[in-house]
Amino acid sequence: MASVPAGMNDPAPRPSRSSPATRDMRFEQTRWTLVLKAREQENTREATGALEWLCRTYWYPLYAFARKQGRSAHDAQDLTQGFFSYLLEKDLFASADRNLGKLRTFLLTAFTRYITRERVHAGAQKRGGGRMIESLDEEFDDGERRYRLEPADRVTPEQLYARSWALSLLKVARGEIEAKEAAAGRAAVFKVLEPFLEQERDPSISYDTVARQLSMSQEAVRKAVSRLRERYRDAVREQIASTLRDPSDREVESEMKALWAALS
Repeated sequence: MASVPAGMNDPAPRPSRSSPATRDMRFEQTRWTLVLKAREQENTREATGALEWLCRTYWYPLYAFARKQGRSAHDAQDLTQGFFSYLLEKDLFASADRNLGKLRTFLLTAFTRYITRERVHAGAQKRGGGRMIESLDEEFDDGERRYRLEPADRVTPEQLYARSWALSLLKVARGEIEAKEAAAGRAAVFKVLEPFLEQERDPSISYDTVARQLSMSQEAVRKAVSRLRERYRDAVREQIASTLRDPSDREVESEMKALWAALS
């Protein structure tokens, strides 16, 4: 079972309010919109960044899905990297159903159809062909190691995809928080407080030991941890919002519930 970040698995309804991230995302372009720009001849910096995010966030969930279907590591790698090339070359984003508002759902549906197509064409599209933002070879090399660490239970390929999607979004959110803390000159403090973002942590890491390490009072550490968790929650919500065509509070909350369900 995956570990749910501390302070974030709250099934109770929250007050009806928009976080700053969600409010901003409602008026700014979501990554759905930015990725659509990839089909344009002008490869803007925003579109390039969105595509890099897309590849790096979703390659492993798709790879794990293919492996769980019984594909070999080599075939799953070929299918996943070939899929991203196919996604761009065939302009699939342009033909995406606008009622299909979840990026994760669109990608899994398109990937499933791509796998069926590959069976028919016997692997005509091979890894490395077509347009890619940048090589994912290093990530793919690590993919099989990660897959072998997945729980050996009877989850379906779809369930493993959802779980991997959730973990990928949490990883991206944590990376953004780490970058912001470093930019604010708090990199060292973040490293010390980071374990408190996990529900399960080393018993030796306590408010008392961290307080002594940072020369702070325990109360000050508790407040710092509380603020860090709040920023983490907002970062996760922002990541969720960026994958929705309509990043309303209702849709974001629905996807948040899906994320926690995938990790349970």
